[in-house]
Amino acid sequence: MNKRLVIISVVGIILIGAVYWYTTRAPEAPPKPPALPRRVTKPRPPKPLTPIEPPERKPKVAKPPVAVAPPTPVKKRAVAPPEEKVPKAEAPVAVPPKIPPKAPSPIAKLPETPRETPKPAEPQAQAAKPAPEPPAKPTVPEVRERGRFSVQVASLVVKRNALSLKKRLERLGYDPIIQKIKVRITRHRVTAGEFRDREAADQTARSLGADGFSSRLVEGEHGQFAVEVGWFFNQNDAIDLARRLQKKNYTSKIVSKTALTPVYAVRVGAYEKRSEAFPAIKALKRKGLAPILVSR
Repeated sequence: MNKRLVIISVVGIILIGAVYWYTTRAPEAPPKPPALPRRVTKPRPPKPLTPIEPPERKPKVAKPPVAVAPPTPVKKRAVAPPEEKVPKAEAPVAVPPKIPPKAPSPIAKLPETPRETPKPAEPQAQAAKPAPEPPAKPTVPEVRERGRFSVQVASLVVKRNALSLKKRLERLGYDPIIQKIKVRITRHRVTAGEFRDREAADQTARSLGADGFSSRLVEGEHGQFAVEVGWFFNQNDAIDLARRLQKKNYTSKIVSKTALTPVYAVRVGAYEKRSEAFPAIKALKRKGLAPILVSR
């Protein structure tokens, strides 16, 4: 049994060694290609050298001497001696002869004449002259600017706001005017309930003041009292106020009414055609305003 194991182990070792030798042996190098014969080149015969002739040297020509003119003597000018100033003899001044003073001639006295006493002037009645009338002022006809259209920048209910807008336009280089006109405007009044009793309306107004709302009492046509919290030209502003009152548990109501209202229209320019006003409208819109074209 032991012999078989020895034989098997020897055979295994031989097989392992053969496999190892087969895998690790170096590969045979490929055969080298046959060497090509070298090309023999015949040397080219050298070209014959051509003799180089030296350049001809031209004889130097001597330049003729330049004749130099002798310097001309400078003649000195004779300077005359300074003349001595001889003082001039002063001419004798003729003195006028003295004239003896004349004796004063006697003055003849004139006879005295009695002086007349002036008489008192009689008062003269001066006629009352009428006061001159002031000169009549020349009537100047009104000159209306030409143009059928104008650019209305805004129409404001409060005059102070219109004046401030006019100053702003003047700073921008425009010449605005303010015209008071009447237009139909819809006002949106916001009330917080209607009451038959004035005391109940006053109590609601005090409660609104405590919550931060300003209000006033308005008496209706049928003897009822309404607590007005505010009024607006913009309906969206009225809706916002009504919602805030509802959040405070007040019964809010919006009453809209259209009526003729005086407003102050701020306008600029006078144009004959609509197309002439378009550049001014674009320029004002770039300044954040909302101008419109209106007829004058």
